[in-house]
Amino acid sequence: MCPTQLFFISLFFLFIINSSKADNTTSFGYCPSSVCDNGLNISYPFWRLDKYNSDSPQYCGYPGFGINCSQIDSILYISGDSYNVTNIDYSVYSINLVDIDALDNKICPRVHHNVTLDEDLPLKYSELDLFVNFYYNCIHSPNSYNIAYPFDCLNSNGNKSYHAEEEEDFDWTRICEKKVVVPVTKDGFTRGIGAAMVEGFLLHWVNATECVECEASQGRCGYNNSTHESLCYCKDGTVKFDNCNTKENIIALSLSAFGRKFFI
Repeated sequence: MCPTQLFFISLFFLFIINSSKADNTTSFGYCPSSVCDNGLNISYPFWRLDKYNSDSPQYCGYPGFGINCSQIDSILYISGDSYNVTNIDYSVYSINLVDIDALDNKICPRVHHNVTLDEDLPLKYSELDLFVNFYYNCIHSPNSYNIAYPFDCLNSNGNKSYHAEEEEDFDWTRICEKKVVVPVTKDGFTRGIGAAMVEGFLLHWVNATECVECEASQGRCGYNNSTHESLCYCKDGTVKFDNCNTKENIIALSLSAFGRKFFI
């Protein structure tokens, strides 16, 4: 065996020894909590997207739950749209989101698109939410069909905008330029529609399907973007594919591949 092979084998065993000492029952070594500059606590199943290293594409948390922290905002992306995360309550599995569009003008907020939840994301609306229908740039009031309320600050070029809590049963395309459905909290709605849009809405998360086995074994789920495989980070510092009760772990499998490379 040449000196180069001995050197790399020594390094690999040193890595295994250090990994076996990585037991941290709070963060599991691989799943540390973090705090954004604005004070938002990012913990499992969420993770810091802004600290994600594409050269080492493993992360701990649910796919799609990466939060991009800046000095001002903490952004979660859903269906390509940006939402500011104002609070995460880990005790009741809820996250408070505000559409970035609504923050462009807090005095007269306007959202330009519907909120569409990705089917692959384990997120659902809260029972504390309600949905408001906005009708923009209408040539006349929808009130002749049902009840809608003017949103005067959005009037433009003689056309008016309206909002209605219930779905309007009429062909809005004949009188209005655009319709957008906005979720807000019921509590926020009592303070006025503008305030409600700036306060945002609530979502709850549930266990990701691919993470059920891992979490049942007291592990924390992660993902490898290169191999497109789920990972399971365990309390003893090991990383496994399915759950923490399996015998084989990723380090052992890597060692096997390393051995084949140098000894075959």
